Order: sequence, then structure tokens, then C-alpha cells
Amino acid sequence: MRRRLPVLTVAIALVTLAAGCGSDDGGGGSAQALKPGEPIGMKSLKFHPDRVQVRVGQKIVWHNDESIPHDVKADSGADFASKTFGKGATFEWTPATAGTVKYECTLHPGMDGTIDVVAK
Repeated sequence: MRRRLPVLTVAIALVTLAAGCGSDDGGGGSAQALKPGEPIGMKSLKFHPDRVQVRVGQKIVWHNDESIPHDVKADSGADFASKTFGKGATFEWTPATAGTVKYECTLHPGMDGTIDVVAK
């Protein structure tokens, strides 16, 4: 009779490891205060930082730091969408109201971020 316990143990370990991988969806982490003029970088198919806090009226700049094209599009909480832009290029948006904005790069599934906009 073959023993299956080691196979089951390895399978459980792999599932547990895989569950811990991937990008943070911004759901549970705390937002990093974005200083005026500090950009949100785009590198390794992620936004850096991927969750920020800004004030109403504070301009947000996304900067493409890698050689592949990206875009930025609001999913909820705002209405903005950039054109596709390459390395060294930027996209800017200024929030007019407080709230939470979820956004993504539509070219790369899983590349998403969150902006917590607070009153002045």
C-alpha cells in the first residue's frame, strides 16, 4: 500500500505558499502619505507605493520607470484614464473630492492601486 501523506503535506504547503504570493490589493494595508511632488512609480508590473493617502487638491503623478508601456485608469471613486505611455513618461490627476479611489493598469492584470483622498 502506498503512503500518500507526504504528497498531501507537500500539496498543502504549496497551496499555503501560493496564497501568500501576489500583489497587495490595498484592502488591508495602511496607506503611505504621498508627499507633494513625490510620484507613484511603475516598476516590476506594480505601482510603488500601491496604496497612498493624499489631500483634496494634491496633484498625483504616475511615472513609468520601466521599458514596457503602462496606463492608469480609475475603476471606482473617480473618473480618469490615461493614454498608454512609455518609459520616463508621466500621467497626472488631481482629486477634487475626498474618498477612496481604486485604479489599475489595464494592460497588466493585477497591477492595481488605491488612493485614499482626505479633506484639506
